Amino acid sequence: MTPIRRAERRVLFVHENKKERREMKSMMIAAVAGFTGLATASPFLTQVGERPTNIQSPRGGSLTLNIDLVNVESRDGFNAAVNEVFNFNLGAGAHITGLGWDVTIATVGASWLSEARVEFTDTGITTGVGITPGVGENSPGTMSFNSGGILDLVGLDLDFFLGADGNLRVEFWETFVDNPGSADAIWNGTLTVQYIPTPGALAVLGLGGLVAGRRRR
Repeated sequence: MTPIRRAERRVLFVHENKKERREMKSMMIAAVAGFTGLATASPFLTQVGERPTNIQSPRGGSLTLNIDLVNVESRDGFNAAVNEVFNFNLGAGAHITGLGWDVTIATVGASWLSEARVEFTDTGITTGVGITPGVGENSPGTMSFNSGGILDLVGLDLDFFLGADGNLRVEFWETFVDNPGSADAIWNGTLTVQYIPTPGALAVLGLGGLVAGRRRR
């Protein structure tokens, strides 16, 4: 057998390290999909927690919340203290019926586009839905993603209700962490949430307006 020279051994080592890292990333993404819920007809969406059965939406028309993103960072794993979290008061018991996105995601370092994720849940993170706009893009880079309108969560059996506090929690995170404690990806663009408020909450929103907050968890 011909001996492998030192430089060749180094190349092989680096190649195998990259291969192992890719396999680890893929396994982590699959594990996260299993943790958050079952895959649906849409590859971008997964369920969070349990969805109630025999649900009925409160009467009334739907409203739309547009969330403008300017250099929003996704950093660590889900529910990490350094993650960026937005909170929007849509009224007690609001029915979340649709989601849409028109975003540009730029990864940092070796992070993949397919690892950047955003979760829409109630305050207790007991129910909700998450989206991965860059699903299948297993490489670093900058790319734009558009849902092509608002996706019907009711038709996909992914609609959910907010709790008594009326808070919609929106968290940006990474399914595989490449840069612990700092940005793995940067988001710009718009997320759209379609919802139906309860009649009482609609009156309160009409008087007081939409209340929103942004913080690190």
